[in-house]
Amino acid sequence: MPAAAAAPKREEIPLYLSATRALVMVRIGSHPPFPAVFDTGTNGNLVDLGLARSLGLPNTGPSPSIDGSTGKPVPGHDTFIKNARLGGVAIADARATALAYDQPDEIGIFGPNSFPEHFVEMDGPGSRLVLTPRTDDNAPPGPALPYADRLPSLMLEIGALRLPAKLDSGNDSALILPMRYKDQVALQAEPVRIGYAVSAAGRQPIFSARLKGALCVGPLRLEHPEIRFMEGGTANIGLAILRRLRVVYDDTGKRAWILPNLDPSPSVASGDACPDAAGGDRKPGSDAAQA
Repeated sequence: MPAAAAAPKREEIPLYLSATRALVMVRIGSHPPFPAVFDTGTNGNLVDLGLARSLGLPNTGPSPSIDGSTGKPVPGHDTFIKNARLGGVAIADARATALAYDQPDEIGIFGPNSFPEHFVEMDGPGSRLVLTPRTDDNAPPGPALPYADRLPSLMLEIGALRLPAKLDSGNDSALILPMRYKDQVALQAEPVRIGYAVSAAGRQPIFSARLKGALCVGPLRLEHPEIRFMEGGTANIGLAILRRLRVVYDDTGKRAWILPNLDPSPSVASGDACPDAAGGDRKPGSDAAQA
């Protein structure tokens, strides 16, 4: 009798979540591990320039990388990372960008692109990444969300405004819109400048206002959420929302799925139902919250 086929390998990686960051530990070769952001809004990995030099990573030319939040080029040079592990799990050997990464608690950015042969679930409520082999049997049920501009996105509806929004765990805000949309959404007051957004491409002035009413992101209904605005770039759904969702990323197939939460929060607000990940409706107020 032939031996039974081995079960598909499933692996988990700890995700260290704070209010503003989703961190993982990365090891290159036999060097000590270092903290890096797990960023769903990137399609290429980045490491600090000083780290790249200390590890002897090669300079293979100017970087072609574009910042997912601003649409601007990322300064630095191209390099190549091999024999690396993220949370103890081997990642694909691939090009990366080395740049002066001026952040105190992390020295790199890595994303779902690190695992081209896997579905990568970012389970925010469970503080973990779950990897399963990229096979038809392991694909989540229901329709997938197609990527836009090679990055995971969903169609965001705010009143009459409908636009694709990047799913970007490297952004610590809840929701960012380009300033050109501020007069197309109903706000409680005019946006006011609150500081600067910092990304791989540099600093951008950022403004804030609260929405009149509610909007849905997957199963989450957000009542009067804060919306941040900045010039240029694209609509962006950040960690403040994604940490409360389970999203599966298929970077090779350029598609994603938003899954139902395993332990949904009780209803704390009333309102119309939100469509779930499969396009159906959830009970009014389910998973409601203020962002």
